[in-house]
Amino acid sequence: MTGPVPAGPGRPLPAAPPLARDASWHRLHPLSPLVRAGRQMMSLLVVLIGIAVLNQHQDGNLVADLVVIAAALVGGFVSWLVTRWQVAGGVLRIDTGLLRRDSRRFPLSQIQAVDVVQTGLARLLGLAELQLRVAGGDSSRGGRLACLRLADAEQLRRQLLALAAIPAGGLAPPATGLSDQAETVPDPVDRPAARTLFRVRPTRLAVAILLTRAGATALVVAVATWLTAQFSGSASVIAPFLPVAFGVVAALWRRFNGEYGTTVVAAQDGIRLRSGLVQTTTETIRPGRIQAVRLVEPMIWRAFGWCRLEVDVAGSRQRREDRAEGQRLRALIPVGSRAEAGLLLGELLASPPLPSQPAPAPARWKAPLSYRFLSWNSDDRYVVAARGRVCRETTWVPLEKVQSIRWVQGPVQRRLGLATVHLDVAGRRVSARIEDRDSAEALRIIAALPDLARTARSRAG
Repeated sequence: MTGPVPAGPGRPLPAAPPLARDASWHRLHPLSPLVRAGRQMMSLLVVLIGIAVLNQHQDGNLVADLVVIAAALVGGFVSWLVTRWQVAGGVLRIDTGLLRRDSRRFPLSQIQAVDVVQTGLARLLGLAELQLRVAGGDSSRGGRLACLRLADAEQLRRQLLALAAIPAGGLAPPATGLSDQAETVPDPVDRPAARTLFRVRPTRLAVAILLTRAGATALVVAVATWLTAQFSGSASVIAPFLPVAFGVVAALWRRFNGEYGTTVVAAQDGIRLRSGLVQTTTETIRPGRIQAVRLVEPMIWRAFGWCRLEVDVAGSRQRREDRAEGQRLRALIPVGSRAEAGLLLGELLASPPLPSQPAPAPARWKAPLSYRFLSWNSDDRYVVAARGRVCRETTWVPLEKVQSIRWVQGPVQRRLGLATVHLDVAGRRVSARIEDRDSAEALRIIAALPDLARTARSRAG
């Protein structure tokens, strides 16, 4: 990381806001373009090398290939050159763009979590990407600093979390930089030690992934490919299966790579997570930022006493190219025992209620296989709802996080006198559903919950 960035000749940089007037601007690491290109750059190099080998006697084509590579590198360098960032006045500001300037400001008080991500190439170079998740944010507009030196990224993460904890109007210096970390964020001597709450077992993780739907698909594809090769007597006929096999294996690998080594630690600044085999991710979820907690128990896993504990935090941490991964909640426990899940659930929620109110008798006609697992409960802080037979899901939603409450009744439910109540949160990936309740009960629920949510928000504020 370098020092302050002067404005270029003939193209002055935009003036900083008043609170950031004395703050220093910083650039990203010079190798950032190489890391950000990542897999795309490697794919481009493989393709161009293959073309160059095929056209090795045609110097013109080789020159054209080298021009393409050079253009890509120059474009990455220009992007790095016009990107700068600073922290001042309780705001992280990121400026970028050559012809069209883009200046983004992220109030630190709205930070939901701060992640430090390292791809395989970044780990080799000692670099890391800092990602900010804010309420209502998405991957395309989120705060990303890619890339910084790993030590600088970790230090900046601690600084941002400490500044985010300062209430509005608090006594915080108007301008901060990495160089004044000791002055702006004191480190108390009596800071409590971090406690490790969970660490995933690699063998259990591998077996659990194979026992999922993706694992079953991989088994079917492998058996089909082997049978086709055996009956045909020729290996060439399995060519149509190769793209499917590659996709299935890639999906299994992405999940194993992303959840390998998952470690959850309770620290003063929040819940810390670290996971990944090739690409590692270090995240910190601030206290009070969890929108919902979900316990997932697939039928096959239940035979081993395994479960999965997930959380939803407002703001997506996934990039555009990882949108499929973003559909899943963040797994604090990718696979673990009920005792481990219960311990961590107690750290996340204070005395959460259990879903003890079963569904009414008419629900058996709408959901004959799963109506015994439809239940819910609530207190003055949380609402819990359970559903599912093949894959049992239990969702806890803090009432202070509820954004909207919906009363839904389909044609079959109207016939049976049933209704469903939905509770939506800012994370937008969880909707706690109190399914198939008696219509009168559903009306009582939707009448009572808004007042309970209002009281919970005033108590939390």
